[in-house]
Amino acid sequence: MRYIRFLKVPRADSKSISCVVTITSDLGEDFLAEDVALSATVRGPQDCGDIFLRKSLKWTAGMRALPVKFDLRHCDLDWPVVVHVGQKDQLADYFETHLTGSELPAVISVTSAPLNVPAGICEAERKVHRRLVPLSNRPLKIWEETGESIARHIWDAGVGLAAFFDKIIALQYESLPLLDSTLSSATYRKLNVLELGCGCGIVGISLAQLVPDCHVWMTDLPEAQEIAQKNIDAMNPAMASTVKFETLDWDRPLPKPIENQVYDMIVASDCTYNPDTSPALVKTLQALVARSPKAIVVLAMKSRHESEGIFFELMERAGFMTATTARQPLPREETDYHSATKVDIFIFHYKTRPKTADQPFFMVDGSVEFWQSSAAEQCFQGTV
Repeated sequence: MRYIRFLKVPRADSKSISCVVTITSDLGEDFLAEDVALSATVRGPQDCGDIFLRKSLKWTAGMRALPVKFDLRHCDLDWPVVVHVGQKDQLADYFETHLTGSELPAVISVTSAPLNVPAGICEAERKVHRRLVPLSNRPLKIWEETGESIARHIWDAGVGLAAFFDKIIALQYESLPLLDSTLSSATYRKLNVLELGCGCGIVGISLAQLVPDCHVWMTDLPEAQEIAQKNIDAMNPAMASTVKFETLDWDRPLPKPIENQVYDMIVASDCTYNPDTSPALVKTLQALVARSPKAIVVLAMKSRHESEGIFFELMERAGFMTATTARQPLPREETDYHSATKVDIFIFHYKTRPKTADQPFFMVDGSVEFWQSSAAEQCFQGTV
C-alpha cells in the first residue's frame, strides 16, 4: 500500500498554487516503482466542495518527487481552498478512498490543509488529511503530519485493523467467537477499549464510529497528543460512543486514569516493529490485564523483520495465549516481490481469563441486530 504525501505543502499567491508530492510506503523507506495516473484538484474545503481547477499528472517509475502547479490567473477562486491529489481510477475528484474491497487500496489519496490568500494564509499547515470510507459508509477522516516523524503518520497495520473491524461488524468476515462476543457486548453495556501506541488514532476512532456505546481511551507518548486530539475533534462517533486521549509511556507505571478503568479490549497496531520496545509493551499489557482479566488483546502488524518475533516469545512467557489469528490482504506492486502482502491480526487472552457466554448477533436486511437484551433492542435496534 502506498501513500501520496506532500514533500512541499501547497503555497499560494495571486498567480499560482504549487506543491511537491511523492508516493511512498507507510514508513517512507521506498517509493512507488510503477507508473500511476493521478488527478490533482483545487477545491473548496467542504466534503462536497466545488472544484475550481483540475489537472492530470503522471507518476513514473523511478520518480522520487512530482511537482504540481496550478495557474490562478484565469480562475476566480472562492477562498479558502485545499489541494487534493489521488489516483485517477479511484474517482480522484472526490476526497474518499474506499476500504470495501477484499484488499486494501493500492494508493491512498491526500488532501492539504486550507489555503486562504486574502486572509494571509499563503502556505498550508503541515498537516494533511485522508478520508477513508468503510463498509459502514461512515467516512473516517484522519489527519496526519507531513514532517519527518513517522510516529504521527498513518501506517499500514492501522488501516488494515480499521478495515478488519469494519468487516467483522458488517459480518463480512468469518466468525471469530472471542472477538464477536466482545464486540457484541456493547448491546447491553458500554464497550471499553484501550488503544496502545495510537499515533494518529485511526484504529480507536474507527471503532468509536462503528460500535455504539463504545468508549475508547487512545494512548501514546505526549508528542502524539496534538494530532490525536485533532482527529478526535473531527470524528463522527456512533450513538453514545466517545474517545479520549491519555498519555501513556510503556516504560512507566500506568497513569491513574488508565489504571482505574476495566477494559473489554486492548488494541495495538504496528507496535512491534521495534523489538527494543517489546519488553515494555508486554509489561504494560500484563499490568492492564491484571486489572481487566477478561480483556482480549487485538494486535495488528505488518511483518517487517524477523526480530519482531521476540514480542510473541515475551507474550507466551508472560502468560498470554493466542486465541486466533486473521489477516487483511495488502496490494502488491508488480515490481515488488519482497514486501509484506498482508496485515497479520492476533487475538490474545490471558491464560486465566474467566470464561463468558458468547453474545450472538444476526443480520437482518443488511443491518446488525442484537436480540439478547430488551435494553439493547430499545437502544440499538437497526443499523450499527
